[in-house]
Amino acid sequence: MRRNPIAVNWRPFLRPRTAPRVSRPHVRTESSQASRVDRITAKLPRRLQKYTNGLRNAPVSHIVSFLILHELTAIVPVLGLFGLFHYTNYVPVTYMMGHFGSYVQDGVSRFEKYFKRKGWFGFGQEDSETMTATNSRSTSEEAMERWHSGDGRYKVVVEIALAYAITKALLPLRIAWSVWATPWFAGVLIRAKGIFTRKP
Repeated sequence: MRRNPIAVNWRPFLRPRTAPRVSRPHVRTESSQASRVDRITAKLPRRLQKYTNGLRNAPVSHIVSFLILHELTAIVPVLGLFGLFHYTNYVPVTYMMGHFGSYVQDGVSRFEKYFKRKGWFGFGQEDSETMTATNSRSTSEEAMERWHSGDGRYKVVVEIALAYAITKALLPLRIAWSVWATPWFAGVLIRAKGIFTRKP
């Protein structure tokens, strides 16, 4: 018995239908938050990383709470220390350069470029246009010289660079405190969410 040639020719094109893909954005969000936690905790000394291992399997509320606390422990000290240095005569440049010089240099380079680009604290557009590709050491040394000469613009740069350096040096303590406070802060966030989502 001869086969029907049409049936034979169409057989390769008959494939089972695949189920449509279902996007799960919350899964990607959770994994990105977890990877961000890993990047933050990887900066800790190895002996302290064992205290942060529990965050990898923690509920989403705990991960979000940890990330918020970590940001707060960066922003609040920088602003507080900058205010202390700016409104008092206490500016520990010598000590910080001797113990955390690389952090100070990084801060000076970072904030000088940022203020020039934004035109803040007396920096103008011409400062941004004349920026050259110098390394952070020469930039920080020039900034220190201008600070010593009484340049008000570099007074702000050096003060906020010192605040940034101290905050960066305190990273292990900041992470440890954030981990310790995470369960409590997660409870606060859940209660606050319940208050704002409660129907009248």
